[in-house]
Order: sequence, then structure tokens, then C-alpha cells
Amino acid sequence: MADLTTTIGKLKLKNPLLLGAGPLSGTAGHIRKGVDAGFGAICAKTATLSPFLQKYPRPLYRLKDYAVRPDEPFHIPRDYMWLHQEHNSVFPADKFVEIVREAAPYCKERGTVLIGSFAGRGIQEWQKIVTAYAEAGADAMELNFCCPFPPEGLVSDPTDAHLGIYFSQNPDRGAEVIRKLKETVDIPLFPKLGPGTGNFLQIAQIFKQAGADGISLFANERLLRIDIETGRPVNHGPCAGTSPHMIAATMRWASEIVRETKLPVLAGRGVTQWEDVIEMLMAGAAGVEMCAAVMVRGMKHVRAVLADVEAFMERKRYKGVDEIYGRALKHILNNKQLIEDVRALCAEIDLKKCIGCRRCGEVCVYDAIEELPKKNRIMEEKCAGCTLCTQVCPVCAISVKERDNDDDHFRALAWEHQELMPDLFKGMTKGKGK
Repeated sequence: MADLTTTIGKLKLKNPLLLGAGPLSGTAGHIRKGVDAGFGAICAKTATLSPFLQKYPRPLYRLKDYAVRPDEPFHIPRDYMWLHQEHNSVFPADKFVEIVREAAPYCKERGTVLIGSFAGRGIQEWQKIVTAYAEAGADAMELNFCCPFPPEGLVSDPTDAHLGIYFSQNPDRGAEVIRKLKETVDIPLFPKLGPGTGNFLQIAQIFKQAGADGISLFANERLLRIDIETGRPVNHGPCAGTSPHMIAATMRWASEIVRETKLPVLAGRGVTQWEDVIEMLMAGAAGVEMCAAVMVRGMKHVRAVLADVEAFMERKRYKGVDEIYGRALKHILNNKQLIEDVRALCAEIDLKKCIGCRRCGEVCVYDAIEELPKKNRIMEEKCAGCTLCTQVCPVCAISVKERDNDDDHFRALAWEHQELMPDLFKGMTKGKGK
């Protein structure tokens, strides 16, 4: 049986799946359900002392591009968009501490790590609440530097709006918070970065120097969708949102931060399926967070994901998560390596497999497909080696091979306008290959 236990800094988890901060961890009862569902760690819902963020925006949830099937009530599409106007906990942070205190023993007895989450303003506020969480039994703290709804324009003192995403937009201020908290508590601190705030690698490096024990990625992006039937914005305007396709951006930054800073990263935006968990781990994430996907699919989804992860590991003969962690990092190439180490490609069609459906010709923007009476053929002198045709062929009749030299590749790209690059085509006749 595969071993799912993993270590994230000082924390040891029974599996790498975390319940991200949100409605599913907003009460002691919710946290217990998360523990029973099988999560390796629970990140409690973010609390604050800002009265506006305790009540507004109201938690309006919308599923966009979500097609329901009357004959399959439990069908869930692979791709959809989750939009919400969610607030922080309705309980002020100094009251939410009691929820942590109540839930902590249940978590500890069942081997589940409990992580608190707080969005503070001034240093004294941060120190007071994080200390209270640690004393109440939180194993670590997520520092919410990401909440996309600071109460700008709602408070008389502008500094009262300096919370949440403000600390990602102003990382030096976030670093001040981290340094003070490291002097105050000895539990791990994971600043959670807000999306759309700049170079996340640079921000992570600043936070590492301040003493952060790891990085959490990301809060939901602030997005806008329109209902074309009514001409009105979904959920009244730009609001927090995520979608399965957003995993790609999360994974990109997770890999860069891990490679350059060596900090453990908790990554989650866009994770919905077990395959996403494996991808995130291979990209270097030490822990993988889920929230919206579980809200849509129900708590039973957690056990299903863990079972599928374990089945994958056994099929691939991975003994433990440590064999998956960061597996892809050494294969991620920079621009210099792409030029020096990656050869140009050319497609070729196996005429015995080709059924002459013409699908490859539809997607070939380089006009490199020649239609034969019942088959198709690659014109090598025009093929750019983009590989798109290999992916849409319904019978897998197309493969690729490496070119012997780059000149043949460049000639294919410039084929239609040979007169613009005469030296490249010197000694050749237009319309004929080499």
C-alpha cells in the first residue's frame, strides 16, 4: 500500500490534501466534518477584526458554464467557473479563537493538522490574534495576504483598509508582519499570496527573508462574467472566482517558488480531481488545497480523490509521496535550454492507420497536409512540427520525429515567402523539398 504521509516544514500530515480556508471550515462542526472526510490538514476560515469583512460581501455563489443533466442529477462537468461574493468569518477573530480551541482536540486525536487563518491590520492586531490562535491549539497559521475585498471607501481611516491583499501588493509591509510574528509565536507561518499582485517569486523571496515557513497559493482571482441573456454582470460585478483551467497558473508559480526559494508551497487554486493533486505534487507543491471542488461535489469527494491518488501511486509503483514530490522540476527548461536542448520536429503519417478523415488538415495552420484520394500525407518541407495534428488524430496515425537540422525547420516556417529569406532557400526550387 502506498504511503500518503508527507512533511511540510515542521508539520507532518497523514496525506497531502488540505481543506482550503472557506465555508467548509467556518465552524467547529465544519472542521470536524473535514477531519472525518479524510483531509490531512484543515485550514480554518479566515477571520478578521474588520467589521465590514465579517458581513460583506454576502456569500453569493454562482456556477458559470455549468451544464446540468436532468437524467444525471450528480453529473458534474469537468470544466466550469466558480464565482462568489464571499466574506470572511462572521465571527470576529478574537471570538473565532474559541472555534479553534473547540476543534483542536478533535483534529489532534485523529492526526489532522489544524491551520488558523487571519487577516489583520496593524502589527499589534496581528500579534494579539496569532498568539491567541497558537494558544488555542492551531498547529500553524495562514497569514491572509490575499483577501480581494479590503473595505476601501468604507472606512474613515484609510489604514483600516490595509489588510488582505494589501500585504501582497506591498510585500515589504507583509515582511514586517512576518518578522514580528516570528518573534511572537513558534508555530509555522504561511503567508497566502493574492493573485494579480506582481512577481510572486520576488514576493516569496521577500517573505522568506522575513522568516516565512512556507507560501500558500492563491486566493481566488477577481473576475468578471456577463449574463448575455440579461446583459447584467454575474454576481453584480467583479468578484472572486476560480476554474479548473486556472490550475496552470498556480502550478507555474508553485514550481518557480519551490525551485528558487526551497520553501514548501501549499497550492490549490484550480484543483478539482485526483489528477490535479498528482500534477501539483510533481510541480513541487508540498500540500494541495481543495475547497470549491468539495463544495460542488460533496465531502465524499475527498475519500474518492485520496483513493484514486493511492491507486495511481500503486500502479506507477511509487512507495510514498516523496517519490512524486517535485518530480517534474528537473525537466522544466528555461529559454536557453529550449534553444540548445530541444530539437525541431516534423510530423509523419502512418498510411496503414490513416482513415482519411481530413481532421489533421483542418488544424494545420502551416498548410503542410496534402490530401490523397483516401489518405493524408505530411509535406515535410512545410511542416513546422507544432504537433497539433498528432493530438486530434482520432486513430493515432500521426507521430513526430526530430529534424536533422534547424535550417529545414526555418525553411518550413518561411516556405510561402522564400523571396524574403533568399539565403535560406539558396539552391532550392520553390515547391520542392530537399
